[in-house]
Amino acid sequence: MRVAPETILFLYACLLGAALGVFYDLFRMLRMVTGGNAVLVFAEDLVFALAAAGVTFWFCLASCHGWLRGFVLAGEGLGFLLYHFTVGELVIRLFALLLRAVKWVLRGVWRWILSPPLRAVMFVLHKIFSRISHRLQKLGKIRFSHNFSLQLPWRMLYNKHNKQVDSGKGGSEIHENEKE
Repeated sequence: MRVAPETILFLYACLLGAALGVFYDLFRMLRMVTGGNAVLVFAEDLVFALAAAGVTFWFCLASCHGWLRGFVLAGEGLGFLLYHFTVGELVIRLFALLLRAVKWVLRGVWRWILSPPLRAVMFVLHKIFSRISHRLQKLGKIRFSHNFSLQLPWRMLYNKHNKQVDSGKGGSEIHENEKE
């Protein structure tokens, strides 16, 4: 039994579509890892579209003598969709499971191995720097005073030298501070 060359070309186009589906799954995995930033998704889709167009152009040049055939595009689309909705879903679910396992392991490594020594080092550094700043305050090299007044205590003026008559009491009474 003889198979038409167009049928073989269609099957090759289906394989090419499945390979493009694998390539697209790499971008989907990258989105799962990075969180799917809108700018990054746009850049990934642009790279995929350009790569798919280039591969399709090369395939048409190599196998169809440069002619763009509808069954080649249909075969690519069919291969892509078959891969994407069958094997591709399984691959993405397995990758999501693997990604969750890796995150769980890294979280455990951070929580049980890396975080305690880091917290101990931070505690020691905090104690050292607080003691150094306390010593510097005592030496008077750096002033950290919460009771910082605008005038020095021996220069405060308030009402010590006020000898005016209080006009609010109706007479020429002198303030209590002035009786001294």
